[in-house]
Amino acid sequence: MKKIILSSLILVNVNSHASVEELFLKSLDSSNEVKLINLQERKTNSELDETFSTLYPSINLTSSNSYGNNSYQGKSGLKKVDGNLALSFNQDLFQGGAEFSIYKLSKIIPKKALAAKEQKVAEYFALFSSYYFQLSSSIEEKREVSKLLDNLEKRVRLVRQRTKIGRDRKADLLALESQYDRLKADLFDTESKLEEARKNFLNFSGLESAGDFKNKINPFELSLEDNVDLGNRPELKSLELEYESSLEKSKIAKSDYMPQISLGSNYYLDKYYGGSDNWDVSLNLTLNIFDFGKTSSSVNTQNVQALIDKTRLQYNRVNSNREWSNFVKVFNNKKSQLSSLKRSLTQIRKSYVEQVKDLDKGLVAQIDVIRSLDDVINLEKLYIKAALELKSLYYQSKAYLGEYPRK
Repeated sequence: MKKIILSSLILVNVNSHASVEELFLKSLDSSNEVKLINLQERKTNSELDETFSTLYPSINLTSSNSYGNNSYQGKSGLKKVDGNLALSFNQDLFQGGAEFSIYKLSKIIPKKALAAKEQKVAEYFALFSSYYFQLSSSIEEKREVSKLLDNLEKRVRLVRQRTKIGRDRKADLLALESQYDRLKADLFDTESKLEEARKNFLNFSGLESAGDFKNKINPFELSLEDNVDLGNRPELKSLELEYESSLEKSKIAKSDYMPQISLGSNYYLDKYYGGSDNWDVSLNLTLNIFDFGKTSSSVNTQNVQALIDKTRLQYNRVNSNREWSNFVKVFNNKKSQLSSLKRSLTQIRKSYVEQVKDLDKGLVAQIDVIRSLDDVINLEKLYIKAALELKSLYYQSKAYLGEYPRK
């Protein structure tokens, strides 16, 4: 039997009912959200290749035409136009120190792209699990309401027969039939919510079908630890590498203040001037004297971006403990709430059964049984909703830590 692992706390057996982990892994191949995440990683790495390529030589086919009195043609008394066709070679020997930062970026960017991808996939898992539990809870709610409706239909048939022979009042029958129609309308509303939840889940996951799955996760078996390692979260890693990247980009911008040295050569395929040489080599030195603030603006932009990334990193690092503490507190409160609702639901179900027995004995009125059933219906919905919130919060907290199923 195949097994899927979600951190060290969860071990799920895949069976005929699709689990959240199993469907998540399937959606990685079908979801457009995941495709966009993968494309963004490729885009980031392609941008790095573009920057890194400046360290390598370039070979170009160049054609130049010049017009003027100083041209060779002009001095010879011919037309004042010179033309050359050459194969050119250029290599930057020194880029003001930018090459050192570019080399560092070649190490940082792939890590940053991977960390950003893991962060986005973790966020996708949090949303995926939320949609999954909305769907599974809608299915559970429909199942419970259908059970109650079936039992109530049997009760209506019984009271209708008793009313005919005078053992129950007509008013009680009408009240019971009203409750039956109200619960039936409630079932239609539940089915509408189910279809909406199914549509949202399939649209987000890209899956063709969610299958006839049944949520078997026991919310009372879930737990969160107070002390966890928050330093390895994908979001924090991504911000750290983003800040390192900004620092190196700032150095690259500052390199334009420094001299630039390049080696160039030309092999002429066609030329007008009369000389025996068909090639030349040049060593070029360029120093930026004045560019109307272009370089200073570029440096200032990169410095500000580095400050922004540093602030984001510090903000995330400082608040991570508070965020996790909030996860744990809210989770424990919702777990206590669910436990109280479970006890309350158990008691109200028992009360309803006893009310029906007492009704048959003539100890209570039909209206009391109707009210008791209303309490059962309302508590069923509250319990299902609370269980949904608890399970969704648990998986969101795992996504926050970067703990999600991997292939």
